[in-house]
This record gives sequence, C-alpha cells and structure tokens, in this order.
Amino acid sequence: MEGTRYIGKIFSLCEWIARLAYLNILWILFTCAGLILFGLVPATTAMFAVTRKWVLGNSDIKIFTTFWKIYRKEFIQVQPFGLLLILIGFVFWIDYQFYMEGNATVFLPVKLFLVGLFVLYVLFLFFMFPVYVHYEFKPFQYVKNVLLIVVSYPLQCILMICGSVFMFLFVINFSGIALFLGGSSLAFWITLISHQVFAKMEQKIKHSGADHI
Repeated sequence: MEGTRYIGKIFSLCEWIARLAYLNILWILFTCAGLILFGLVPATTAMFAVTRKWVLGNSDIKIFTTFWKIYRKEFIQVQPFGLLLILIGFVFWIDYQFYMEGNATVFLPVKLFLVGLFVLYVLFLFFMFPVYVHYEFKPFQYVKNVLLIVVSYPLQCILMICGSVFMFLFVINFSGIALFLGGSSLAFWITLISHQVFAKMEQKIKHSGADHI
C-alpha cells in the first residue's frame, strides 16, 4: 500500500513535468513563429492563460487548444502594450551600458535610482500577465492595478523574486533544462503567487462592498 502511494506520487510528478515541458516548448515555438519580437508577448500571455487554468484546478485541459486559442485571440490586441514593455526593457539595457558600467561616483545616485526602477519594472512584468489573463480592464486600469498590487503586497513580491532567482540559478547550472522548463516553471510559480494575491484582494473587496480592485 505504501509503495503504491509513492508510485502514484512519482507518476503525478512526472505528469506535471511533462505538462510544463510541453507548455514551454509551445511557448518557444510560438514566440519564434511571431519572429520573437512580435511573438514573445502573445505567447507569454497564452502560457499564463494555461498556468491560470492549472492553478484554478483545471489540470486536465487540452494544453495546445487553450494555448492556441489565446495566442490567436491576443496576437494583435497585446502587440502595442507588449512592444512598449519591450521598448522599456531596451531602454533599461541602454541605461545599464551607460551608467552601470561607469565608475564615476557622480553616477551613484542615478545607478541606485535605475536599480529601483528596474526592480519595479520586473515586478510589473511578473504581475502584468497574471492580471491580464485573470481580469478584464481597460489598458490604463491594468497599469494602475498592477502598480497598486506591487506596492500593496511586498511579501508576495519578495517571494516571486526569490523563486525566480532560484529558478534562474538552477537553469544556469543545468542549461539543458531551460528548453523544457525554463519559461513554463517560472510562469507557474508567478501564477501561484499572483492568485494568492488575487484571493486576498477579492476577500477585501467582499468585505468592503467594492465592485473592483
């Protein structure tokens, strides 16, 4: 009986690894299908839509069908916002080249400011996709609510960062895993933490009688 239970757990773990690997491969393929620049954000949106289903308890969904449906639906719709986020990331990279590699102490306040902005940008990205696939807002409301979440839930932000750093270091040391689990495992982790935040927010809304976050 004990052996059967362990075999069941191992089988369940293998199932989840297979799901994550399949989702990660879809994410890479559809990102490349959109020539990376135009495919990255819709593919990431579709990936988070799948992990959202899993976190909500729908582990037996058809992964490809769900992924393709969201990718096709959002391909045009998310492009302006996605390209803006990519542009902001590129600006950070340019700033890094100019300021962060400079040794002059006069740049120190600017460096600290840029580091703070970059952390805020990363946290915004972390929460943006879970919020986008979970709620229906106008574009400005997404920005406002994501920033509000980042400011209001520092513990969850720290958990996201710590988990992401751990996964990054793991992938660096076992580079072959990136192809199969790099993006999807990170998306699953972010989705888990995000939905804890959503549950807390919705509980507050219920007690306060408000109709939105």
